Amino acid sequence: QRQARCRQDGIMTQDMTPQQPADLEALLTFRLVRFNAALNRQSVRLLREAGGLNIPQWRIIAFLAAHGAMTGRQLAEIAGLDPGLTSRCLQELTQRGLASCERRPGDRRAVWAQLTGEGRALEARVRPVMRARHERLLAALDETERRQVFVIIEKLREAVLRG
Repeated sequence: QRQARCRQDGIMTQDMTPQQPADLEALLTFRLVRFNAALNRQSVRLLREAGGLNIPQWRIIAFLAAHGAMTGRQLAEIAGLDPGLTSRCLQELTQRGLASCERRPGDRRAVWAQLTGEGRALEARVRPVMRARHERLLAALDETERRQVFVIIEKLREAVLRG
């Protein structure tokens, strides 16, 4: 049986199918998890330096800045966060004066969150840092690869959702 081999440049050769545990580099999920870990380490450092934030807090701030007031449930869904984590992050952001939360008449169960002036100012300072990071990542790709990368990621996401 042929085995997949990963060259030093990360390009797979032969059939790209791992035949034994030593071929972890041939597994898409292994490589994606490793890539995600590197992205997270970079994000943690940039967000801490730029605004004293963690990744979930930044996601919440970014979505509130882009979409305005929304419920904790909506935030969790749109940001891809666990509802409990979203609730804890909103409490932390509220304690720091970056967000405010309130219950609205007629819907006492839902907690609505929005950015304060301080939260909007922080988002305006952190956004360019994260945007520059995004641009640096895309700069590693040529024009064709930049057009393809998001299509490929979406196709893989849909494959995961199909089971």
